[in-house]
Amino acid sequence: MTAEEKQNEFLYKMSNGLRAGLAEVQAKVKDLYRIEELEDYIDIPDSPIEHINAALLPLVVQVNDFQDYAESVTGRMELNLEDEVDIPALLDGVLTIADQLLEQKPGVTLVEEIAENLPPIEADPTRLTQALLNYIHNAVKFTDKGTITLRIEREPNNILFEARDTGIGIAADDQELVFQAFETVLEDKQDPRLGFGLGLKIVEHIIELHDGETWFESEAGIGSSFFFTIPI
Repeated sequence: MTAEEKQNEFLYKMSNGLRAGLAEVQAKVKDLYRIEELEDYIDIPDSPIEHINAALLPLVVQVNDFQDYAESVTGRMELNLEDEVDIPALLDGVLTIADQLLEQKPGVTLVEEIAENLPPIEADPTRLTQALLNYIHNAVKFTDKGTITLRIEREPNNILFEARDTGIGIAADDQELVFQAFETVLEDKQDPRLGFGLGLKIVEHIIELHDGETWFESEAGIGSSFFFTIPI
């Protein structure tokens, strides 16, 4: 086993252990909601229980990203393929979450450019939803005004998915970093939008498992478009 393989295996075991531990903590917090004596602390924004819940959520998201990345680099990620995934039905859930994300961005409008009569595709609906939401979440994070456009259309052999924004864009010198793990194009390392740089790498792997392709186009100060395809 190479040094890189050992590191990846360690990351997998560490993230697996963290996810199991967080799941246990979440289960214990849910138990608190069933204790009669704590009724006055439930659904109260400033209560300790709600603070614990709020603190746990971003940790769960981060650990899940680490776990997904670790599964991808150790070859453990597998798809649960369905023969006929209905794209409009899948988009119902995606667009609901997109609207929730945009509630914090009053200056940004979601635009839908979704072709009619899209054929069903063979895909893992959960992973496909994850890939789309990663693109949309990135667009929301880096766009303070203008539009985020979700475009889906049929090509001769593929379904094309695009998330386009009018955000900060990416400078030409930084574009080689975009699909690299643990990299960021943000210069300010204290920027609250700064994550671990895993979301796009996870999307790339999910789409590779579907035999599709990922790419992007961007211009600093103008915005970005992120694409992937799923074969028909």
